[in-house]
Amino acid sequence: MIGCHDLSVHFGPNTALESVSATFAPGVLSAVVGPNGGGKTTLLRALAGLQKASKGKIVCDGPVAYLSQRPETDHRFPMCVEEYVLTGTWRRTGDARRLGRDEFDRAHDALFRVGLADKRAQPLEVLSGGQWQRARFARLIVEDAPIVLLDEPLTGIDVPSAELLLALLDQWRNEGRTVVTVLHDLPLVLERFSHVAVMAGRLVASGAPTECLHGGLPSADSTGSGTHAGLSGAGGYTARAAGSPSASSGELAPKGAPLPASVMTTRAGPR
Repeated sequence: MIGCHDLSVHFGPNTALESVSATFAPGVLSAVVGPNGGGKTTLLRALAGLQKASKGKIVCDGPVAYLSQRPETDHRFPMCVEEYVLTGTWRRTGDARRLGRDEFDRAHDALFRVGLADKRAQPLEVLSGGQWQRARFARLIVEDAPIVLLDEPLTGIDVPSAELLLALLDQWRNEGRTVVTVLHDLPLVLERFSHVAVMAGRLVASGAPTECLHGGLPSADSTGSGTHAGLSGAGGYTARAAGSPSASSGELAPKGAPLPASVMTTRAGPR
């Protein structure tokens, strides 16, 4: 479990988050959505302990793994794929010189799970965009944290990679981990996530996606009046397709099933 109580984050005179209280439960796929500038990334960074809160507190019951929107390592860094994935062991080992056979086996298994076993000894720079994101997920597998925060993990990658990564999210949910994902793809949230937090500098709504997203998204500069714009009008978002399946029941597409068409059309605007 991870959450916040009365959380506010200010950058000088600018308010990024104001009095946000939210809880994300284990064993549930939770999404964070909202218009550009709505504080989604700031919320995740605050939950991960990477952004100082101006007010309020963060609560969690275990270690947190955080996948930033932009890679934390330059893919041109002289490091092979296996070495990069092994950096996920730092929480347990603290020193690469102390890695044992178990850690290498864990890394090999993670690379196999993301379809990169044959890339193990290759340099990072040879990876495509989708493969690079798979390697980042392999690092998360090795890190093995009970709480996983993901900032737009599916943006700009190929459909097979997106399908594989979504299957990993399903597995983490089934293992009882807390998984919180920032997404720009509202149809995907409606179809595959059972909880959503709608942000616009504050928490506008929280609960089942079919209930929280029915009226559209607020604009980033909206006041407390609750005025909503249509889904297609929210910056960087794909519109909800008519007749989209509901995610409120928590039912997920089986592994290997085709992804919703929305995955292939998602675009992310500037944050």
